Amino acid sequence: MADNTQQWVVAAEYDTAPEACIAAGMLEANGIPAHVDYQNMTTIYGAGATWAPVKLLVRAADARKAAGLLNDHRD
Repeated sequence: MADNTQQWVVAAEYDTAPEACIAAGMLEANGIPAHVDYQNMTTIYGAGATWAPVKLLVRAADARKAAGLLNDHRD
């Protein structure tokens, strides 16, 4: 869960929870705490697509480094 003592910001948004979790794992493997926000997730007919994006959150202090890593690791 997000740490209330630090500000968390949206680093990226994904169509599915698995995509967001993979990205969060990569960030955490590189020393950046990450949190996947599922609050607004609703699947369409169980197909995995969502009505609202799944948000990947990082601490504000890590936002720039996270953006660089996410950009470097896009397929």
